[in-house]
Amino acid sequence: AKRTLRRRRKLEKETKQLIKQEELKRLHKAQAIQRQLEELEERQRALEIFGVKLERELRGESDSGTKDETQILHEWFELVLEKNKLMRYESELLIIAQELELEDHQSRLEQKLREKMAIDGKSK
Repeated sequence: AKRTLRRRRKLEKETKQLIKQEELKRLHKAQAIQRQLEELEERQRALEIFGVKLERELRGESDSGTKDETQILHEWFELVLEKNKLMRYESELLIIAQELELEDHQSRLEQKLREKMAIDGKSK
């Protein structure tokens, strides 16, 4: 009986360590995603500012007469493509973040289940 109790405690300890390691991995991944989202937001702001400048040039409101209209349009279309690419990337990051949240929730539920299963038969 003592051996099985020791084995059970050892197994529980190892399981708790694994759970903590998984939680730390998810935390690091979530932090990396948060940093990427912040960088993405800065890049989108910069593109927005550049887009406003290009639109003013297209309307003739800017005093930069060095660029012709086709060159400005080309830059504007490249800007739109870059902005769309960033939006797709942002969506992917948000999906990954949501997956992490679900994994974390699942882990907590599994831990609760293990705790309930560990209760001896008489207490149940």
